[in-house]
Amino acid sequence: MDVQLKELIEKIKTDGVKTAEDKAAEILRNAEIKSAEIIDNANKEAQRIKEDAKTEAARAEQSGREALKQAGRDLIIDVKGQVGDLFTGLIKAGTADALSGKALTEGIASVIGNWKGDVEDLSVLVSEKQLKEIDKELKSKLAKEIKAGLEVKPYKGAAAGFRVSEKDGKAFFDFTDEVLADYLSRYLNASLAETLKG
Repeated sequence: MDVQLKELIEKIKTDGVKTAEDKAAEILRNAEIKSAEIIDNANKEAQRIKEDAKTEAARAEQSGREALKQAGRDLIIDVKGQVGDLFTGLIKAGTADALSGKALTEGIASVIGNWKGDVEDLSVLVSEKQLKEIDKELKSKLAKEIKAGLEVKPYKGAAAGFRVSEKDGKAFFDFTDEVLADYLSRYLNASLAETLKG
């Protein structure tokens, strides 16, 4: 019986060890599989993070380039506007200077002298300040027309220049600094805009 007991104990040991070894091998295999999955998932996640970082960097670079382009366009538009405003200011200042003294007297005399209708139906309105400066010379040049009924009056609505209007108010022709400068600015600013585009 001792022998049988020994054999039985030996068999139990062998079976137990075998079972334990099999179980250990299975645990090891499962651990290796799980480890491989974790490493694979970690590699995939690392790759995804790397791809996301590249995509975000490319997006940030593109966004930066677009912002830079927009800033450049805004700067060009701003500079064009400032040049246009400067140009308009120069035109207005130059127009006011050109519509003074002898040039103003000659301009009024020329318009009235070339008038196709009756001058007795007209009024010449001259800026108050300028009328004081050219009153004698203007009345001397237009003496015949004034005698025929032409009126020369001060015009409070203009800093420089003049306006010729029909006495009944139906029509007027404006040669004031503001109107002429606006007209010249529109014409010249179109040319300036073309030059700035080129």
